[in-house]
Formats: sequence, structure tokens, C-alpha cells
Amino acid sequence: MNHYFEPYKGHIATIPGLSGDERLNACVSFYKGQSDWFTNATFKVVIIGAAEARNSVDNKACDKAPDKIRHYLYALSSLSEGLQIGDAGNIRGNSLNDRYRALQEAVSWFVRRNIAVLVIGGSQDLTLPMAKGLLEVRKEGTINLAVGDAVLDIDVNSEDFSSRSWLSYLIRDLGSKLEDLVVFGTQAYLCSDSQRRFLDSRHYEMQRLGDLRGDNIRNSETLLRDAQAVSIDFRMIKNQPQFGSDLISKHGIEPFDICRILRYAGISERVAVTGIFDVYLDENAESNAMLGAQMLWHFLDGFLGRAHDYPDEESGRYRQYLVPVEGLDEVLSFCRNIENDRWWMKAHQQEGQRWVACSRDDYRMASRNEIPAKWWRLFRKHSETKNIEKNE
Repeated sequence: MNHYFEPYKGHIATIPGLSGDERLNACVSFYKGQSDWFTNATFKVVIIGAAEARNSVDNKACDKAPDKIRHYLYALSSLSEGLQIGDAGNIRGNSLNDRYRALQEAVSWFVRRNIAVLVIGGSQDLTLPMAKGLLEVRKEGTINLAVGDAVLDIDVNSEDFSSRSWLSYLIRDLGSKLEDLVVFGTQAYLCSDSQRRFLDSRHYEMQRLGDLRGDNIRNSETLLRDAQAVSIDFRMIKNQPQFGSDLISKHGIEPFDICRILRYAGISERVAVTGIFDVYLDENAESNAMLGAQMLWHFLDGFLGRAHDYPDEESGRYRQYLVPVEGLDEVLSFCRNIENDRWWMKAHQQEGQRWVACSRDDYRMASRNEIPAKWWRLFRKHSETKNIEKNE
């Protein structure tokens, strides 16, 4: 791995009241060119900078974000001594494809060693090599991806690969290996009907910004719980240029809510790789870099709370509910963790029925003889896949 990385050499900000040993950098093992740093890794989370924006359509300055964010991140308060963090530096690469390939191999290398990866971009097209790197080590041969964005980065004609079309390429490249996808935080007036049809025809999910406002922000935990990869476009946040480099939008996820979303990603034990991309640095660069640092800090804080939480009848922590729904040939199965009130339901997946994250509202819908939208979406996808296989 040594030749893939350039060590981070930036300075660390000073926050009044926090001494050197109380700052986050005291918990971090920095790669400084040592030949054995990678092979002797004992940390649980690694931070990778991907200073790449050559495929960005309208945010070329985001390649400065990795070091800008680190400047503030390592000045923040330290976390529990039990959390070991590594900083591998920034991905090298002369050509664009070199850097894509290096990121893909680096993600694969760390995940294979059960080290969670935090990628600081760079533009959001880096999600494709990030996802491919994760896929290389997934025994199931599939991944679930959660994407936070104000827009749909989909080009239905696939005319060009860029930070504004990468998602359509990812969907087509991965095919059936992309078991599920949810794009959350979208704003309807920034998304075309053809883009929505592109997602819906493949039975993927889109959650609008309005679905996550106020107390509904807790619904994002359910969206992230089944994901193995999370990709966040920083411009989904309020007061960012969401569809151009010179026009600030007053709508978007609140800054404190994006930190909550990153904490949910940190808590989820299934999330193996998370990326924050397209941080806008042309205006308010310092405050945006600080917010990016706070987002990563909340991910790390959530990571400390990771614990195995998946329906297990033997543990005594879960209660199962069987709900017959009129018109369905099968009874819907729900499960609740009685300690934290997390819910799951059995739904159709490629390998058969298994527990997927849901909310109490899904259980309530079924109790009213209404089919939960997620169950129905996955059922349709499963049925369509089976029909295709049968015809082949």
C-alpha cells in the first residue's frame, strides 16, 4: 500500500480550551512513510483523502477538501481511548484512472482487514471505485448503497461520466451486484421525471428532503442500517450550491441533521466504507471545512457505539410479530429489539427472504391491511429478477 499514499503534512487548528493531548489527533496513528505502517495496523477506522476533482462538473475546488477538513478535524475533542484511528494520507495517482484504481484497491485492502474506511473527497464520482473496492471483498457478492444528495446524479443517456452522472454508471456497471440503493435528501424540483423513472424501473428508493425534516430525521437511521457503503454529497446541506457553482440554495438538510446522519452511519455495524464528497470551498471555505470535520467527528462518535444488532430469537432481546395482510398469500413477519425499539421485517432479497431494516410505521401499516412500501418494492424487484432468470 505504501506507494498508493502521500502522507498528510498539514497543520492542525487550535481550539481554545483543548490542549494537545485532549485533541483528536492524539488518538490518531498517522502514516509518515513507514514501510510497516500498513502491515502493523491495529486501528479500527482509517481516514483516506482522495484529492481528485478532474471529473467534477461544477466544483473543481473540492480537491482541496481532504487537507482542509483534517486541519479542523484533528483539532476537535478526542474520543474514547478505546477507539483507534489511522490516517493513511492522500491517494496518489497521476492519471484519473490511476487514482480511481488506487482508491478501489485501498478500500478493498482495509475492509478485508475489518477496518472501516472514511473517504474524504474530492468529487462524488469517486463513489464508483469506492463501491467496487468494497464489492471485491463481499462474500455475498452484492452491496447495498445509501446516497445522500439534493439531486439525482443520473444521466439517462449515459453520454458522459462525471460527478453529475456517476450514479447511472454505477447502477449499470454493478447490475445485479447492487442489491439495493436508496438516495435520500433529494429535492423534487431538482430531479427530472426521466431520472426518477430510471430509479423506479430498477426498484430502487428515493427519499425526498421533506421526508427527513424535523423529527423525521430519525428515519435516516433506518435507511442507513442495511447499507454497506454510504456516499454523501456535501451540497445536500442547506446554504450550499446544489446545482451550480454560483447559486446558493436556501433549502437542504440542516447542518446539525447531517451530523446526526453521519452518526447513524457510524453506529451501523454494516457500514464498511463512508465517503464525504463535493465539499464546496469557493465561498465560506473555512466554515464548510469545519462542518465537514464535525460530520466526521460524529461518525467516529457513533462508531464507538457499534454493537451487533440483528434479529436473534435466542438472545431474548427481540420480539417477533406475524401480521396477515388481506390479499397477500404470505404473512408478514416483523421483529423489534425491545431494548432500543429498532424494527425489521422479512422481505424478498436475491438470496431469499431475510430481515431488512424498517420502522414501527411499517408495522402499523401492515396492521391496517396496507403493504409497506419497502416490502412491496423489494417484492417487485425479486419477482422481476426471477422472471428474467426463468426466461433466460
